[in-house]
Amino acid sequence: MPRLAVLALALTIAACTDKTPDGDSGAPLRGEVDVRSNETTEVDEPALEATADTTGPAQVSVAGETVPTRAVVTDMESGDRACYVTLRTDGGGSQTVYADYSVCDSNALIGRRVQLEYAPDEIIAESCEGDPECLDTETVALAVVARPIGG
Repeated sequence: MPRLAVLALALTIAACTDKTPDGDSGAPLRGEVDVRSNETTEVDEPALEATADTTGPAQVSVAGETVPTRAVVTDMESGDRACYVTLRTDGGGSQTVYADYSVCDSNALIGRRVQLEYAPDEIIAESCEGDPECLDTETVALAVVARPIGG
């Protein structure tokens, strides 16, 4: 055991002397771990923003529903059936659409104008009343992509 204590002390002393004259090497010292948080207050702009098609129709019909393709996101909420995204449409109205849960992963979309892409998909039926064991489903227009557009 004393050998380990001596080795630990030697490593600690070596790590302390590995600094530059100003006292900071800018890199983790030997034996230390560079810890970085994956949480940030800054939001990176999505790489696909420039590829959003703002020339297409303002609305599309998917799975029997007419849904907007461009709008401002005013709210997002993860629910028991899907992610619910509330939009302010170009006409000034408000509409809530179903979205994939991955769309709700980023609160950075709130207050932003987005280009939406939909796909028909099955979600748990409203008649299930949130019961996760219920096997009833219904097909809806599900927003699968929401890309920020404009400034």
